[in-house]
Amino acid sequence: MQTVPIHQAKSQLSELIRAVEQGEEVVLTRHGKRVIRLIKEPETELPSLEGRRQAILAELEALRGKVGRSKPAFEELWEEHKRERDARGDGWTDEPKVPRAGR
Repeated sequence: MQTVPIHQAKSQLSELIRAVEQGEEVVLTRHGKRVIRLIKEPETELPSLEGRRQAILAELEALRGKVGRSKPAFEELWEEHKRERDARGDGWTDEPKVPRAGR
């Protein structure tokens, strides 16, 4: 493990990065105190598009399990709400309200 003052590391950054890439740890110091440790980033494979799709589907399936399939879907609940609203005669519409001029 190398210990390097920050002011010196500025001029040696490329060499320090090469050392880290080869597996060495580098500690940067300020006024003799450790400030940061540079280590090699682990090589990980990004999940494939299919792998991400499968993970999303699994999460959705788990959510459906929590919510339950026998309950009415949102669309059904919304339609029921609109029927009740219309039966009350509240005069609501699905159209957004447009503000009047002068208010």
